[in-house]
Amino acid sequence: METAAKMPGTSSTYRKFITEKLADNKDFQKLVQDFKSIDYNESISRQDYPAGRNYRKSYLTLLVVTTLKSKDLEDFNERITGILPINEQMKIYNSLKKAQPYFRQFVWNESEAKIKKQIIELKKHNDISSELFLKFNHFYKSSWDVQVPFYVTLYPIPGKQGNTTATPHGNALCVGSMTDSNDTIGTLGVTLHEMCHILYNEQSKEVQAELEKYFTENKSRYSKLAYSYFNEAMATALGNGYGYKILNKGNLDKGEWYNKATINLFAKVIYPLTEKYLEQNKPIDKNFVDEIIKSFEKTFPNSIYEYGPNFNTLNLYADQLEGNYIFDNFFKYFSANSVHVSSPLKDVSQSHRLLEDDSSFIILLDKNQKENLEELKKAFPEIQKIKYDNTISNISFFDAKNRMIVILFINKPENLDQAFEKLEKHKQLDKDKLIQY
Repeated sequence: METAAKMPGTSSTYRKFITEKLADNKDFQKLVQDFKSIDYNESISRQDYPAGRNYRKSYLTLLVVTTLKSKDLEDFNERITGILPINEQMKIYNSLKKAQPYFRQFVWNESEAKIKKQIIELKKHNDISSELFLKFNHFYKSSWDVQVPFYVTLYPIPGKQGNTTATPHGNALCVGSMTDSNDTIGTLGVTLHEMCHILYNEQSKEVQAELEKYFTENKSRYSKLAYSYFNEAMATALGNGYGYKILNKGNLDKGEWYNKATINLFAKVIYPLTEKYLEQNKPIDKNFVDEIIKSFEKTFPNSIYEYGPNFNTLNLYADQLEGNYIFDNFFKYFSANSVHVSSPLKDVSQSHRLLEDDSSFIILLDKNQKENLEELKKAFPEIQKIKYDNTISNISFFDAKNRMIVILFINKPENLDQAFEKLEKHKQLDKDKLIQY
C-alpha cells in the first residue's frame, strides 16, 4: 500500500507492477487514497539530542515495527491502539483489510514459495552477517544491545530485475526482493546497509553530539553537505562495499552500490579509509570525519551552489498546499535524507525552525504573495530591496548563516510540479544575483 500510494522509499519497479494490474480498479484506487490520507510523517521527537541528527520516530516506523509482531491484521489493529486517533487507526485498518485480497491475488500467491526459498538461502550466512553487525556496531560506537532482537523481513517484488528498496524501522528492516532473482549476496549487502542506519540512529546522544561536533567545527564550507550525506554514504560503504566484499569471498561489487549518483560516488571515495578503520578495529574519530569532508569537497566542488545537494536536509514552508501533495511533487525531481513541511506562513519570520535550523529552506508563496514576501524580509535582510513583481518565479540566495534559501512563487497548485521541475533543470543558483528567474 505504501508503494501504491507512491510514498518515499518505495520501489518504482513494484509500483509499475501494481499500476499495470490495478490502475483501472476504482475500488482499489479508493483504498489507496484512504491509506494515503493519513500523515505518516508525524513523529515523536527528542529535543535533547543534537539538532543535526533530528532524533525522531515517525508514526510509520511505529506501525511497521508493530506489524512484525502481529499475527494478523486484527492483532495488528489491537496493538496499534493509542498510537493514532481512533478514526485514523480504523481508516488504516479498513484500507489494509480490503486491500489484502488484491495483495494475495496479484503478489503473494505467486511469490510465497519463491520468497521463502530466498530466506532459506539468506539464513545460511547468518554467522558472518552477525559478525559484521558487531564489527559495524563497534565502528559506529553505537549503543545497540545484543539482548534486543533484530528482525529482517523480506517482501516480494514480482520479477527478475529492477529497482528494489529497503527501509529501517526501529529494530526491523523491510527489504524488497525480486522474486526471480538469485542475488543472495546482493540482498545481504542491502540488509547490512540498512542495519547500519539503525546502528547510526542508535548511537547514544553523547556519541551523536561528539560526531556532530567533528562536522560543525570543521572549517570547510562543504562540511554541512558532507554531514547531510554521511549517514547514507557510510551505510553504503559498509554494507554494499565492505559487507558485500566479506560475503563475496574478498571481491568488491564492481557495479553501482547505490542508485543515487552522489551517494554512490561518495561511498566509493571514502571506502578505502573505511576499510582501513575496520581492519584496524578503529571506531569513527575526528581524523576520519576530517578526511571524508576533504574527500567530499574534492569530489563535488560545485555542490555548495547546487540545489539537489542542498535539499538533502530541507525545511519546506507553504501556506495552503497540503503536505502529501508537496512531497509527491518534490520527490519526483529530488531525493532527500530529511524533509520537514510546515504551514502556514503567518508570522513565519518568527518560526523556531527558520530562526535556528541549519538546513536549507524552500518557501512556497502560494497565497498572499506580496504580504508574505514582506514577512520574509523581516527574517532575511538579503531580500530587503526586492519589490514584489508577479513575474518573479524564483528568489534563491545564501543567508547570513550560510543556508540556501529558495523562495518559489506558486500561483496555483498545478504550478508546483513545474516549479520543482524548473529547479531540477537549472541545477544550481547563480550566486551573484537574488532573482534567479
